[in-house]
Amino acid sequence: MFLKQYEITLPADYDMAIIRDRVAKHGASFDDFPGLALKCFLIRERGRYGAEANQYAPVYLWPHEKQMWRFLAGPAFAKIKADFGVPPVSTWPGLAFAAAEHLDIDHIASVTRVMTAIPPETDLQALLAREREEADVAVSDDATCLARAVGLDPRTWT
Repeated sequence: MFLKQYEITLPADYDMAIIRDRVAKHGASFDDFPGLALKCFLIRERGRYGAEANQYAPVYLWPHEKQMWRFLAGPAFAKIKADFGVPPVSTWPGLAFAAAEHLDIDHIASVTRVMTAIPPETDLQALLAREREEADVAVSDDATCLARAVGLDPRTWT
C-alpha cells in the first residue's frame, strides 16, 4: 500500500471556485480508476481554519505500486502537470489502513495529517502492529473517523 499526496500552492487571490469546479467536473472519473482504493480532493483556503495559503492537495491510497505508477505516468496526472506545473509528490509506504463499515467516501469532509518523529530505537515491527491495531480501533470506536491510513516516510523517519 502507498499513500500519495501532492500539494499545489496557489496565489492568495486565486478563485478557489475554479478548483471546486474542477473537482465537480472530473472527480467522478476517479470512481473507477483502476487500482485506486481512495482519493480525497483536499482544498485549503487562505484564512479558513488556520490555512496560511490556498492549496489544492489531493491524497490517494494505492494498494499496489503498479497502479500508482500508471496514474503518475498517465493522462490524469499529465493534466495536473499541464495546468499547474510539476508538483512534488509525497509518497509513503503504508503501515496501516482501516475503513469504517459504513464508509461512504462522499461523506468525508476533512482529512487530518499528523507527522510524528520515529525515534531511532523504535522497533518497526512493533510499530507496524500497533498502527494496524490503532487504525482498526479508530474506525470502530469513533463514529466520526471514517478511515485511518498510516504511512512511513523513511527519508525523514516520520
